[in-house]
Amino acid sequence: MIQIPPRAKILLIKLRSIGDVVYNTAVYAPIKKCFPDAHLTVLVEKPSYGLVCDHPYVDEVLCFEKGSFWKQIQFYSRLILEGYDVAIDMHEGTRGSMMCFLTRAQMRIGNKFAKRSFLYNTKIDFSDLEPKFPVDYQVALIKKIGVSFNQITPLVHIPDPARQRAKDLLVEHGIKSGDEYCVIHSGTKKVYDQWQYEKFARLVEIIPEKYGLKVMLTCGPGEEPQAKSVVERVRGRQVTYLQTGLQELGAITQGARFALCHNGGYMHMASALGTPVIALFGVVNPRVWKPLGLRDVVIYKNIECSPCNKQTRKPECYEGDAECKRVITEEDVLEAVERVLG
Repeated sequence: MIQIPPRAKILLIKLRSIGDVVYNTAVYAPIKKCFPDAHLTVLVEKPSYGLVCDHPYVDEVLCFEKGSFWKQIQFYSRLILEGYDVAIDMHEGTRGSMMCFLTRAQMRIGNKFAKRSFLYNTKIDFSDLEPKFPVDYQVALIKKIGVSFNQITPLVHIPDPARQRAKDLLVEHGIKSGDEYCVIHSGTKKVYDQWQYEKFARLVEIIPEKYGLKVMLTCGPGEEPQAKSVVERVRGRQVTYLQTGLQELGAITQGARFALCHNGGYMHMASALGTPVIALFGVVNPRVWKPLGLRDVVIYKNIECSPCNKQTRKPECYEGDAECKRVITEEDVLEAVERVLG
């Protein structure tokens, strides 16, 4: 068994996307419970910062940003001089493994079978734990350093100030305290995974009439054009969209009856917050990447070219009209809404 000093300065490196960091939150509380006197620092990238900056089981958060050469020098100098006892690479990419190495920590821990495992001095084989889903891989690595888990549950913490800001934003968009609403998060980073805008628009029209729910359209940074494309296609009612910080978005989502979205970071966050998710899958098979909530519903047609890659993708996919999403109908989503609302 690996022996972590009880008062160790521990650095947890988890770069990549929001969904990966959502699952990483499952290990913070167990680590602090196992090593209550340790100082836990989590290293993430800017898009995920809001998930962890106020987390009750994290002592410090480092945020990596790709910036000027001088900013990079400052960041890596701090990493080298901080004096961590333990650095755990949960990223496994080139940057994460190099960061782990540069800490010069006495214990540099990572997956034995990672491509750059030569940069670790403590290599862990957790294949015997047979991880199945992405969260299982992260938990398995931490289990091998002596941390036990009563249950595997991501913990996304929303601080009270963010909750109040979310309430104010909802009121600004016509949703008062006590109103029931759903969230439609129409954006995706991949144009070839986009559900057609007119279908989102039809649901914005139908859901209030059929279920008495108000609709809150939301989007992430850079997804404003997609939200606008939905708004422009809505007939017979005035609608707006909301783009806000991750914490406020989380609070808004947590108060919703359900959230409709594509596969992606927002989907994983919404599910971790306990909001039922209706997830639209197309280019990715949900077998591994599906949301893990008990009330979540996945809509996936499993057509011949899905999952896909650059070689198998069709020209219309890059125009936002991929067949894997085209075959998903508004009726499919409404059936899922019926299941979620019970």
